[in-house]
Amino acid sequence: PRSSPAALPGVAPPIAACAPDAAMDLRRRERPQERRCEGGHPAAQDGVERPRSSTPGGGEPPSGFRFGPSEVDEFEASEEGRGLIRSCFWFALFFLWPYQTFCQTQNFLSREFPERADSAGFMMMICCTWPMFLTHSLLSCTGLSRRLPYGVKIVGPGAFVTCLAVFLFIVLWRAGSRSGGEFLLHSLYASALLGSLAESFAEPAVYDMAGLFPSTLTSQMTQAGTGACGLIVSVVQVVTRLAYYGPGPVERDHMKNLTMVFVVLMGLTSIGMIVTFVRVSRTQSYRCYVSTGKRDKAGDPGQHGRVRLDPGGDAPPVDVEHSVFAATLFALGHSWPSCLTVVLTFLTTLTLWPVIPGRSCAIAPGEGGTLQTWWFDLIILAFNLADFLGKVHRSSLRWGAETLSPTQHLLLAVLRAAIFVPLIFASCAPQLYPTRWARWVTLLATFFLGLSNGWLSTVCFMRAPKALPPGTPNVVAEQASTALMFSLFLGISSGCWIAYRLGLTLLRGSIGVCYTEVASR
Repeated sequence: PRSSPAALPGVAPPIAACAPDAAMDLRRRERPQERRCEGGHPAAQDGVERPRSSTPGGGEPPSGFRFGPSEVDEFEASEEGRGLIRSCFWFALFFLWPYQTFCQTQNFLSREFPERADSAGFMMMICCTWPMFLTHSLLSCTGLSRRLPYGVKIVGPGAFVTCLAVFLFIVLWRAGSRSGGEFLLHSLYASALLGSLAESFAEPAVYDMAGLFPSTLTSQMTQAGTGACGLIVSVVQVVTRLAYYGPGPVERDHMKNLTMVFVVLMGLTSIGMIVTFVRVSRTQSYRCYVSTGKRDKAGDPGQHGRVRLDPGGDAPPVDVEHSVFAATLFALGHSWPSCLTVVLTFLTTLTLWPVIPGRSCAIAPGEGGTLQTWWFDLIILAFNLADFLGKVHRSSLRWGAETLSPTQHLLLAVLRAAIFVPLIFASCAPQLYPTRWARWVTLLATFFLGLSNGWLSTVCFMRAPKALPPGTPNVVAEQASTALMFSLFLGISSGCWIAYRLGLTLLRGSIGVCYTEVASR
């Protein structure tokens, strides 16, 4: 729960979710939507939070889910609900743009610093990921993430990344000679590190908000936005290169110009994230489902009274009054398979992509053409396109979230790793069969790696924050989202670190080596 902003006119969320006496207001007022959420989420006089679904009209939630079907349907059918679902998409598109921008700089780094081509890409991925994991872990363990309002966690990083984009643009613009190469390289590393620190605030905040609304579509559209971001960045990269330089190779200075375009867009998208939050924070649904009256500060007892939750059966109630610890344990009791699935999914993905297939041999010695100069861009485009497709097919995603159990999701993640690890290594590092076949296997394997990554991760994010008992307070649902984000950052950062270590040890001298060279050894 967060502080309540002013509300704008719009179709409100379900009456029963916010005020038990709102039905009377509906009969008496011409524009009831401005009054439905008055007073925030109902709480009993004894300070114990009541289940949302127990109020009239909410419907009985399906087994294992927080909200009743009528409440979900009414939210999804309202104009304001549909607008919030779309806003989650834009949030994700904007907060992930810096990460995708720095991922795209790997091609520029290999051209600008050929002597460091074997390590620069891996180092950039580590700078983009490990700060997110460490910062999010610190915020979660200390409870700071619960104390900070959403405005600070979203508007602050947006403003910071905008300033970072201005700095990086100036550095790239002035880097006209090799003499400033070291400063440029360190500036890119530092910018990636600082950008990931900012994302470690904004991304979990958006997922927390999405998990508090009744519909699973808010979480699904957040995932779809992340997929769309990667796809748009890849398409812009390819289209801009074709428009200005044609299908041939791009010179070093031209590659720098492409990077500057992405840096400018990084600043603009950060401003867009701020504007989107301002609009969302003024809606009635934000006040009902996210703010819910007084802010419940975990670790600050007495602010909102006691919050108790009966897990069901004869088990004693779980008290989440004094800290997030009890809420986290309860959330993990329901979502731990989903958390493990997310860790394994992204660990597999970031170990195998993008550096290993992106720097693999696409043209055998003696073959002509410019395919090798396009190969890294094509690998990123193939993955991002498939990842986006996996995150937007709603019927299969809802089936996976509502029909398959979290344990089955985990088994799918294990099977996925068992298939793709040997498949991509055999075609890339080093190639164990002719290049004319290996390049197609690499491209198709990358596509299906992205498709499975998008689908499986989205199913987990759709299910975990909603698959809690009826009446679960917001602090528990937020901790379920926090656990998923911890798992996401852990999987991404661990995968990048494993890929980096493999590049320095087992795969040293094998990445980018063609089959003919391997066979001649």
